[in-house]
Amino acid sequence: MHAALLIGALFFLVPALTAWDLRAGYLFTLTFYWLFFCLPVIGWHALSGNDGRLFSEKLPWRDWWIIPLLLLQVSVVAVVNFAPNTAMLSHGGMYLALLIALINGPLEEIAWRGGFLATFRDRPRLGFWLGLGLFTLWHVPLALAAGLVYDGGAAALIGGAAVLGLFWAWITWRTGSVFYTAIAHALTNIFAFWVLFDRNGFV
Repeated sequence: MHAALLIGALFFLVPALTAWDLRAGYLFTLTFYWLFFCLPVIGWHALSGNDGRLFSEKLPWRDWWIIPLLLLQVSVVAVVNFAPNTAMLSHGGMYLALLIALINGPLEEIAWRGGFLATFRDRPRLGFWLGLGLFTLWHVPLALAAGLVYDGGAAALIGGAAVLGLFWAWITWRTGSVFYTAIAHALTNIFAFWVLFDRNGFV
C-alpha cells in the first residue's frame, strides 16, 4: 500500500514540480520520496522485521563470489553510462551526485529490498516479485519529469531499474542482507546521477 500510494502521488507530483522548476522540482521529488516512503517503510517494516541479518556483512563461503559480481555490475554501469559522457562532467555535478547517491542508494535498498524481505519472509516468491514490480514501477513517474533528459531515454531509466532491481533483489533474498547491495546501489547511483545532473544543468 505504501508503494502504491507513493507511485500514484508521484504521477501527479513529478510533472507538476518539474514544470515549475526542473532542478528544484526533481530534487524535491527525491526528498519527498525519502521522507514519505523510504523512512516510514524502513521504520515500520524493514527494521521491525529484521532477524539480525539485514545489515550483516558476513557471507557464507558459498557466496564469496557475490562481491566481485557486484563490482562487475558497477563497472558495467560505469563503462556503459559514465565513460561516454566524461567530457561534459563537472566537479559540481560530482559533489551533488555523491550527496544524493549516498542517501538514495542505502535508503532504497533498506526500504525496497529490506522492507519486502521482512514483510514477506513467509511468502518469499510473492515478496520478491511484488517488490521488484513496484520498484520498477516507481521509476515510471520519474520519466514524466518535464524537460529532464535521461541518458538513453525513459526506456533506459525504467529498464535499468528493472534489471538492476532484479539483480539486487536476488542477492538480498539469497543472503538476507542489504549490506553489499546498498554499497553497489550507491556506487551505481553516483555514476548515473553525475551524468544526469550535468546533462540537465543542475550545477
